[in-house]
Amino acid sequence: MTFQHPQLLILLALPVILAFWEFVRRGQPMVLPFDHGRQRSGWFLRLLVLMANCLPAALLAIAILFLAHPLTHTPPEVERRLNNVQFVLDTSGSMAEPHGSQANGRHRRFDSAMEAIEQFISHRQGDAFGLTIFSRFFIHWLPLTQDTQSIPLSRRFIEPNNPKLDPPSMGRHGLPDELWGRTFIGKALHGAADLLAQRPTGDRMIILLTDGESPDILPPLDAAIIQHLRAENITVFSILLSKDAIQPQLVGITQATGGTVFNALTPEALMSVFKSIDEMKKVVVLQKQPQVIDHYGPFIIPTLSILAASILALFGLRFTPW
Repeated sequence: MTFQHPQLLILLALPVILAFWEFVRRGQPMVLPFDHGRQRSGWFLRLLVLMANCLPAALLAIAILFLAHPLTHTPPEVERRLNNVQFVLDTSGSMAEPHGSQANGRHRRFDSAMEAIEQFISHRQGDAFGLTIFSRFFIHWLPLTQDTQSIPLSRRFIEPNNPKLDPPSMGRHGLPDELWGRTFIGKALHGAADLLAQRPTGDRMIILLTDGESPDILPPLDAAIIQHLRAENITVFSILLSKDAIQPQLVGITQATGGTVFNALTPEALMSVFKSIDEMKKVVVLQKQPQVIDHYGPFIIPTLSILAASILALFGLRFTPW
């Protein structure tokens, strides 16, 4: 504990002097008839009266402590640095193609992507996550939020529509391939960068999941994408979910932002990729400096107790004035 005005503490000598004087002063003694008797001296009652007379001095000492303004330091706080993660997910018809083992039923590239995303966001509680789906165009399906349940709940509404692969009993869902088909990564990256630029604090990261090549990242379009991402301090991690060779321009864009390109041919490989990304972008914990706050709390109960005792003493616990 410290004091804002420690120079006032020297005044504590006054209540000490007053209490000492109360114990050593004789007052004005007067001889009464019973003084020559053989009664006991009554030392306990005398001590009790002297302590009652010292209560004003104790109140003065507490008042001086209050004027000196006691302070204390709060414990160091721990703050987690926010990461803003925008998932950019390819939902074109090809994302409905099989991915990994089909022994337990149909498992699509889209399924693997969503399962890996859901595990990633549950592991990194405290970060802000958003979801952008794209194919020919892009839609910011979910803005950046710390509500980790929002992305899994969107799964049924964004799964790809592929009439060639989906059985008729499955029914049609998703956007028509005639409207939504093909893969335009460049548009999606520009759109996600604009969205992340609205976040004034925290790191910015894009995790791109796709299974095809894109015509809108070919030179010289790739240079504009790199410039845009660098200007907004955005790191891109790209994941290819097919056996095709990774497009060189996508590799260049990703590495130019400080990210890495991965190829995940199975759901297990995709989970490993997300673990690697988690290691690369570790949670950063910041320790705040302790704050100085008022510290009157320890004095409240003693003050009220002494004040109550002083009031009770006024009802007669004092030496007679003659």
